[in-house]
Amino acid sequence: MFHVITVNLAPDTTSADVAHAATDLGELSPEEFTALLERFRHLDPVQNLEGDPHLLVTARAGKFLIRTGQGKLLLYNSREPLAPYAELSASQIVGQLDQAAHLGPAPAAEPGAKSAVSAPNRGIAFAILLAGLALNGYTLYSVFYTASVDQKPVITLVTDVKELAAHQHEVVGTYTTGDQPGDRAITVTASGTVTFAEIGAKGGFGSNTDTYRLGRHASRYCLATADSGVVDIANIDTLVYYRDIYKRTK
Repeated sequence: MFHVITVNLAPDTTSADVAHAATDLGELSPEEFTALLERFRHLDPVQNLEGDPHLLVTARAGKFLIRTGQGKLLLYNSREPLAPYAELSASQIVGQLDQAAHLGPAPAAEPGAKSAVSAPNRGIAFAILLAGLALNGYTLYSVFYTASVDQKPVITLVTDVKELAAHQHEVVGTYTTGDQPGDRAITVTASGTVTFAEIGAKGGFGSNTDTYRLGRHASRYCLATADSGVVDIANIDTLVYYRDIYKRTK
């Protein structure tokens, strides 16, 4: 069974909009979960881009986040939403999470059956090791990010004039993690600059300005800065920067 919460999805899960609140669907069977994933990956591309719909799935193996893009399903560890994702089919996701959910103490092996029992466990351990190495690699990637497209092919810069004008205009504004001293703020301008600041004891903002270009990263729009890393655009009112969530204030 899979506990599923939908975010920015209509109750019937056939359309997406930021106006839809999170909906707890409760426990779903593998068949129900597969059907939901198939509906999810066929969402209207425009609604998917603007609404940023996603699924929060809980299994015995942990918590997972699922997004979609271009008819594909993208599986994330919900605790590391900016870490590398796995592109899987609906049946592969269900099979993987269902297999993980059924792991438990190994039964006593029959004579001659040792290799049949231990091989899957070694395979799982190896997969966990690879995931850890991938996460460490992504962390190093974030630290040493530069604005060069050749060095960082994961960022696809937006070059279409109409697309650039529309989406760059939408992201202009100020976003904060809160309104208390120590909270942080990001201010995006239409002229191609972005300011990172910390709210001071008296409510004042410091100034650390960088330049940016609009691009795409992990199936969503982002700001690719010259020196400060990648700022993901979750939706028209939300930015994600180094796993911190910034909400629009103006």
